[in-house]
Amino acid sequence: MFNFRTLILLLFLSALGGCATSSLFNPYPSQAHSFKQAIVSNNVASSNGEPSSIMLDVLADLDEKRESDDAMLYMMERGRINQLNGAFSESKRDFEFVIAGFEAQDLAARIEASTSIAKAASLVTNDNAIPYKGAGYERVFTHHHQAFNYLGEQDLEGAAVEFRKLALEQRILLEKYENELAEAYESAVENNIDIEVLSSEFSGLDTIAGKVKNSFQNAYAFYASAAFWEAVGDLNAAWVDYKKAFEINPDSQLLKQDIARVANSLGEVTQNKDTNKAATGQGTVVVFFEEGFVPVKSEIVIPIPTFDGGIISLAFPYYEADTWPDSARLRAVDESFNDLGRSERVVDVSVLAVKDLQELLPQRLVRQVLRGYSKYQLQKQAAHQVGPLGQFLANIYNIVSESADRRSWSTLPHTAQVMRFNLEEGLQSIKFSTRQSQAKILLDIKANRTTFVRIVNVNQQMIKQVYSL
Repeated sequence: MFNFRTLILLLFLSALGGCATSSLFNPYPSQAHSFKQAIVSNNVASSNGEPSSIMLDVLADLDEKRESDDAMLYMMERGRINQLNGAFSESKRDFEFVIAGFEAQDLAARIEASTSIAKAASLVTNDNAIPYKGAGYERVFTHHHQAFNYLGEQDLEGAAVEFRKLALEQRILLEKYENELAEAYESAVENNIDIEVLSSEFSGLDTIAGKVKNSFQNAYAFYASAAFWEAVGDLNAAWVDYKKAFEINPDSQLLKQDIARVANSLGEVTQNKDTNKAATGQGTVVVFFEEGFVPVKSEIVIPIPTFDGGIISLAFPYYEADTWPDSARLRAVDESFNDLGRSERVVDVSVLAVKDLQELLPQRLVRQVLRGYSKYQLQKQAAHQVGPLGQFLANIYNIVSESADRRSWSTLPHTAQVMRFNLEEGLQSIKFSTRQSQAKILLDIKANRTTFVRIVNVNQQMIKQVYSL
């Protein structure tokens, strides 16, 4: 399959790629720690009216990585950090970069040509040599975040465009996933790889991944879209998206109210009389609560038999489901201590991440087995052409270069929750709290209008944003 010279050339290319692919020999979770730290530290500093030096350093460092092979991932992180800092224009620029990357990927012929060298290099290094192209759930969240950037700039037309892209994106991803899965199994058959046997090593993911049908249908994104369409008066679009969110969360009492309310406004008769509709003189508050950080991937090493009876170890990304973090709920009360409600979880982003990993297992297993064969051939060629020293160096390289692809959008929330209540017109001070953190927000409620409140809870700190529609 390879001769020794070809392998040396690929090693050279992978070394060059290491300059552009920061995750090749530096596990991504180690890099991502600073991104999360920037969000937390800046929330503390912003209360004093000054930006965090940590955040400024991280943003500058990420901006320098626009030319790297992992640029899309870095811009996802940068876009979210900027957005949570209220820098909507800068965040919008970051996500425009990511969206342009997604659109370029969809031109399949160009992508195949541009990544062929990286894929070849990955056969003698690891999957981190392949430029990051984003998971399905990350594509959905990119448009979701971009819509909120437009809302932050009070550009309802721009937000509407992004919310429409959300619905289209989720339909496209389903078709794309089915095609990629078929290609992976076809490649496995051609290379005599038993995917089912290898997949059994990852059975521990089944309990978590089994909670959702796929990784890219996101009820939180559907709910935000539906609430937006209802707020701007497009009730048909709102009804469709509430229904989609309900299909994912069929036990949701909140979504039952939403569907009934919109259906009644469209002139339909429903059995559900509890519609949570604003009374005369009231405005509506929709709360989007993002709790924690999505867990990072760990690494599992699996021994793979070679074609002549030998063994070579390969590293795979994995999630430690038994160490899953708890997720707090958000409570809201008014100045008179009247209970306004508690948030309801509509998506567990961590589950989407696990599901994405499980969905990609067939493609990843095929690549890993082929890489194991390539590295084994490297050992044999080195021993044959250079002698014991060459074999020793090849073995050392195989150990050092074998690293699981642990890249993912690390600053996304662990869970996303929603809440909806109605308030009298005027200034209203609302206290939002979990068991360990709290915040007060002064809302300017306008009758027959909707206010979005977004609260991001990280490390017992609440980041607060208000969007008036």
